[in-house]
Amino acid sequence: MDINRVVERGIELCHRVAPAELNGQRLRIIPQTHLPPLLGGETNCYGYTSPSLDLHLHHTFKDWDGQRGPVIVLGHLNIERDFPTRTVNKMLGTILHELAHCLERPSLFRPRPYNQMLIRMEAIKIAEAVTVDEVGDGTTPPWTTHEARFMRIAYHLRYRAARLNYDIRPNEVYSSERFGMSLAAEYSRTLDAEAERCLSWTFRDICQRPMPMLFERIYDRDKTNWFNSQALKQRNADESDIYS
Repeated sequence: MDINRVVERGIELCHRVAPAELNGQRLRIIPQTHLPPLLGGETNCYGYTSPSLDLHLHHTFKDWDGQRGPVIVLGHLNIERDFPTRTVNKMLGTILHELAHCLERPSLFRPRPYNQMLIRMEAIKIAEAVTVDEVGDGTTPPWTTHEARFMRIAYHLRYRAARLNYDIRPNEVYSSERFGMSLAAEYSRTLDAEAERCLSWTFRDICQRPMPMLFERIYDRDKTNWFNSQALKQRNADESDIYS
């Protein structure tokens, strides 16, 4: 697989689905194999981003000229391993997933002064975080870091990509069902009418509008079901402490 070609397609796709936000911006998509292990080359993620990732990785860029911009790392080896079919589709979906994270921030990247020691420490810390398999204790809500605002942006991006004839499924952008929530396709359908109506809108303007009622209803239902399941687990645990 020509990963450089996938990156080129990914950058073109991002600019086409978020033209207002990325106008004049230098977006970089970095394959994991372009990074040393200490800086994320051994990531277990399919993709990741952070507000200062350009500063964290800038010395690995051959064309770094000091221009700030959003950066996405693509864990293409992990995607190739886990998605032997529709591999490129999943890679492009992952790129849209990370773009959604960039777009939900107050700004595409974090404006800040450059402090070499601090930036280096942050870069290593992030690399460590993305190379460790997280084993949760089941007490963290599944939507943490992927709340309704993120999901709304992500599925709008997927809709815009589909309108441009990109074959990317909702669960290839964000698989809500993987986290015990309703199907990605179900969430995505509730946003189709809004996404069609708002094709030319900025995502800031979209997110300032009330969420579509059906989307919000499904999201609230999933949250309620999760909290109810946690309460049931706790009741069962309490009862197991009672002996007769």
